[in-house]
Amino acid sequence: MNPDMGARRKTIALLGVCALLWACSNGTHAPIEVRNAWSPVAPPGASAAAVYLEVKAYETDTLLGVSTPAAEQADMHTTLQADGMMQMRPIERLEIRAGESARFEPGGRHFMLTGLRQPLAADSQFPLTLRFARSGDVTVTVKVSAAH
Repeated sequence: MNPDMGARRKTIALLGVCALLWACSNGTHAPIEVRNAWSPVAPPGASAAAVYLEVKAYETDTLLGVSTPAAEQADMHTTLQADGMMQMRPIERLEIRAGESARFEPGGRHFMLTGLRQPLAADSQFPLTLRFARSGDVTVTVKVSAAH
């Protein structure tokens, strides 16, 4: 084999590896990004709490449910005003289109935790798993905050 041919092959292989690494790291991310997950401090003896966060979809997906070891039950809810009263209603599923965000915030959509296993103290944290139709399970850390 010609010595120049071996050097060319090594150079081509090195360029291929560099191109692959660049493609994998340049501008690519998971199809779903969950940001700013937080919950207010639960008063002593409280059996329920809310969780708020933002879900950014880079590909269209459907949020199917939520779970956490911090509570016996976790559900998606929205808050609506009906007949002059604020009411919570369950959300069975939530489609989030590519390029859009879904916000879960006070006075709107939120995750309701019932049957808390322990009080949610300030500066503590716990895992929350969101279940998506395409992306599967996405687990985030919820930070408990006295004020947000």
